[in-house]
Amino acid sequence: MRIKPALRERVAFYHLNLVAPDWPGLGTFDVIFCRNVLIYFDKPTQAAILTHLADHLQDDGLLLLGHSENILHLTDAFVPCGRTAYRLAPRSS
Repeated sequence: MRIKPALRERVAFYHLNLVAPDWPGLGTFDVIFCRNVLIYFDKPTQAAILTHLADHLQDDGLLLLGHSENILHLTDAFVPCGRTAYRLAPRSS
């Protein structure tokens, strides 16, 4: 895959073990693409991954999943905002 130089300066790729207990050093993101990945894990592992994803998503960020992935029965951290798009649910203070 090739990325134009102006964009390449702002893109970073990392290897990430989704089932690792910690995801250190990632920071937070405006958009997370996790399409057609969760379907390969059991429900408890999916829930744990979603918790990590919520921790690394900006408050106004967007989580994009695959068409066959429904997470509403796994977590209350996200609310749907489209068929495959989710935003963080309002956090209680």
